[in-house]
Amino acid sequence: MEMSSQEWGIVIGMVASAILALGPWMFMVHAKLAVIAAQLAELDEKVEKAAEANQQLWSRYAQHETRLETHDVQFAHVAERLQEI
Repeated sequence: MEMSSQEWGIVIGMVASAILALGPWMFMVHAKLAVIAAQLAELDEKVEKAAEANQQLWSRYAQHETRLETHDVQFAHVAERLQEI
């Protein structure tokens, strides 16, 4: 079953109409996806910076905790010496 040139013309016309109808929509979707991708990249940078800041805060917390424990030990020694006197 072969198609005539008129049938081919109809098929090509329908395909071209579909492409012309869907083209602007596809560009709009592509633009929206590009915006979303850019926003995700910005969000990723913010999350990385927040994670680094969080890591620094935990490190400082650990240092302060160690210092407090050292001071507790020193106070205990001072208290023992005072009791000996």
